[in-house]
Amino acid sequence: MAIPQSKVFRVDGMSCQHCKMAVESMVGKLSGVESVSVDLAAGTVEVKYNAEQVDTEAIEGAIAGAGYDVVKDS
Repeated sequence: MAIPQSKVFRVDGMSCQHCKMAVESMVGKLSGVESVSVDLAAGTVEVKYNAEQVDTEAIEGAIAGAGYDVVKDS
């Protein structure tokens, strides 16, 4: 059995409850995602997921699909 992973993504452009709901809905639809928590004030999305079912690229794609940009560390 896989151990759940957790990752915090920094996301630009989220400012309201609609933003929060859109991101939580898109990411939550991915198979293997256990929970999604958006912090509007911090501009972050914390995702708990099963790495055997979904990878971070798919999660980032779902965030982008909701209309927001994941900030990459430089």
